[in-house]
Amino acid sequence: MEVQTASYRADSVSDSHYMDFPSWPRPGNRIVVSVHSYAGVTSVPFGFELHAWTSNTLGVRLYSKIATGSEGGFSVSLSDPTNRIHMYMAEHSDAEEVVDVYTGMASGSVSAGFTNLRPGSVVVSAVSVYRVGTSGAGITWPWSLSQITNYTTSWADSGQGKMVRSSHARATGQSGSWYLNDDLVDGANSYAWVLAAFGPRPDETPPTVPENLRLTGMTPTSVSVAWDASTDNEGVAGYETFLGGESKGTTSGRSATLSGLASGVPVVVGVEAYDAEGNRSGRAELTVTPINDTTPPEAPVVRPTALGAGTITVGWDVPYDDSRVTGYGIYLNGVKQGTDQAGTTKVFTGLAAGALYTVEVDAVDLLGNQSARGARTLRAQPDTSPPSLPGDVHVVAPTKTSATIAWEPSADDNSGVARYGLYLGSLRIAEIPSLVFTFTGLTPGITYNLGVDAVDWLGNRTGVVRLSVATLPDTSGAAPPYEYVFYDWHSHLPLDSLPLQKVSFEITLGGGGTLTAEIPLYDVAYNVGRVAAATRPERTMLLVYRGERLVWGGRVVDPQDYDSESGVLRISAEEVVGIYGRRFVAFTGPRAATLAHSELVWLLEHAATPADLRWLTHEGVPGLVPVDREYRAEEFPRILERAEEVAAAPGGFEWWTKPSWDALNDRPRFELRRVSRDTPPDTGLTLEYPGNVRRYRRSTRRGLETRTWGKLSKPDGGVLLSSTTRNDLLAEGWPLVEEAYQFDGLTSQAALDAETARASAAASGAKQVFEFDLAIGADVRWWEWELGGMVQAVIVDHLYPGLPDGTPGLDRDMKFVALRVQPDSDEGELVTLVTGEHTVAAD
Repeated sequence: MEVQTASYRADSVSDSHYMDFPSWPRPGNRIVVSVHSYAGVTSVPFGFELHAWTSNTLGVRLYSKIATGSEGGFSVSLSDPTNRIHMYMAEHSDAEEVVDVYTGMASGSVSAGFTNLRPGSVVVSAVSVYRVGTSGAGITWPWSLSQITNYTTSWADSGQGKMVRSSHARATGQSGSWYLNDDLVDGANSYAWVLAAFGPRPDETPPTVPENLRLTGMTPTSVSVAWDASTDNEGVAGYETFLGGESKGTTSGRSATLSGLASGVPVVVGVEAYDAEGNRSGRAELTVTPINDTTPPEAPVVRPTALGAGTITVGWDVPYDDSRVTGYGIYLNGVKQGTDQAGTTKVFTGLAAGALYTVEVDAVDLLGNQSARGARTLRAQPDTSPPSLPGDVHVVAPTKTSATIAWEPSADDNSGVARYGLYLGSLRIAEIPSLVFTFTGLTPGITYNLGVDAVDWLGNRTGVVRLSVATLPDTSGAAPPYEYVFYDWHSHLPLDSLPLQKVSFEITLGGGGTLTAEIPLYDVAYNVGRVAAATRPERTMLLVYRGERLVWGGRVVDPQDYDSESGVLRISAEEVVGIYGRRFVAFTGPRAATLAHSELVWLLEHAATPADLRWLTHEGVPGLVPVDREYRAEEFPRILERAEEVAAAPGGFEWWTKPSWDALNDRPRFELRRVSRDTPPDTGLTLEYPGNVRRYRRSTRRGLETRTWGKLSKPDGGVLLSSTTRNDLLAEGWPLVEEAYQFDGLTSQAALDAETARASAAASGAKQVFEFDLAIGADVRWWEWELGGMVQAVIVDHLYPGLPDGTPGLDRDMKFVALRVQPDSDEGELVTLVTGEHTVAAD
């Protein structure tokens, strides 16, 4: 669509000319400009593409560009000064693509055209002509083109009159084919012309997948299907059906019948949607079996969904049928209520309040087979009371990793018992309709608090009936599937795999995790050369695999302790980022303020080696506040310490070293993963004691500050001071506790204020650290958890006794700060999750 036009004719001789646009163009529209000039064009505004150029006494050039919205006009610079120049502009929407361009010289008719124009395309043309004399040579456009305007410039040369004439025309809203075969200039010996077409960007968006593909009819050798309409940005052209992956033709409708099938043999029916551009949706598929269906559907299971004084509302699920259920018959006290319906709910009104009614529902399928009736007797009055408690809850069969309990059914006075809830600790893990349940994934030798309650169809729930169940101890001594592989830091190639013992490793926020292990040199599998090659301090990487999964890795570091009496070599390793704790920032002077994540990457990579970059990548949330810092080489600032300061500053983040895999090069590597500190992610973990936690420990570290001072020494000898006071804590009666910090590497008062505020926030109260030893089960995939995220801790014990209303003594979200793993402890695999929180609240 044409948005605006402009034109220009020179009033004076100059080597530069400017055509003003009536208004700013809309970003994304195409600006088309034709330049008709007696002199050569040497430059035009940046971004304009020259599509065509034909030289003549008055030449013609066609330019265009996609508008940014900042183009106020069009300027040209010429090779020679002249006033014999005309320019025309047209702005078009939906013209992102250049279809084709033609140009040339003609003295008669011009023949050109375009095919496959997308709807809404525009064709533009421009003509330039020179004549001796000042009359004649009219420009007449064919009916399919509309002239924007035309200009004529006349002059006298050596006493003889001469003139140049130009014009610009267009045809908008074109589609399909467009052809031109006309004489554009009357009575001219020759003229220069250009013809171009622009159109909308090709549609590359496929239709949506047809939804609700369903069986609508069936015989022993055919099936009929239907589906809901797909949607497309430019309209759906049709649908193609498939049988067993083979095309069965296209249709513009939304149903099809597929014949010639074998009775009793399942077939896969598929449907794809396509548009006019040939874009295709994904395929909807339905597996059906053509049969002579004589079996009725199963009886619907009727359930109440609402009860009131004089009203009953029921619902039911679609019952199983060999073909497909098409409708339901509804009965009240044996009397059918109207015709069959397709929906799975029914509301009865106008009933006698408090009276009993029997509601029945049957189902009918495609071939008319009718099911037995599902029935439920209900009272037309509100139901707000829970069922009776489950009776005789008892243990049936405990094993090392499971426990089965059973109970007697509950009773309900109206809507009926719907199901039973099963509890592991205070966590409801399942709801079932039956009277027996097996808890799986338990840890051997642990006593669990299990429970069961009942709930009716309207959600009224009983209290929980609890019992303690101990799993059988595990005496097999089976070791978890861990493997320890040594790699060379420089070559990134594996060196050896050694069966270590007494392994313990941790992953922590801030990358401070370490590993300790023993190598039993008395084992005949080892020799001096093998052990030495695998344990070169600083050079060797130790990677821990659990099955096929990389779960930890770090560099072997000093010291290496050897005990000649035991024949055991003790080694230790640190996470890969630890090497930056022994490198300095090789930079003098202030750095321009950058966001925290950019600054962190710069700190780690400005002195990185190729091996560093192979082993460590960067992922995660960005920083939010610019970092204002200075690094002086003569002060030997350690890279890791400065990186930790940047991450801990306002607008920064938590970070940890996450094992990953370089799929492109098929080798291990690690991510320095950034996690939001202000809005930490939810890990989805719930830690329950008793429950999935074997035991826990809590320690409290001193740290309350209600006034924090910051000091920054200036290069000229002066001092900047800042302070932050926690008036909210002082108002609640907490004492005045002061601390002062010396900050280095800052360049402004604002940066000092921000660092002081951060230090105050980091010392808002005592630091409580919880260590939860987890009961390991098949669903404890600790290597997938996100450090820095939030976990829910639920505890009921002597320190946190349960409350009178049955809620836990402690139920609080805490930050996940570290993970410690002992693959072969005396208790088997032992995983300890560490949380930390600042608190001034009394638990």
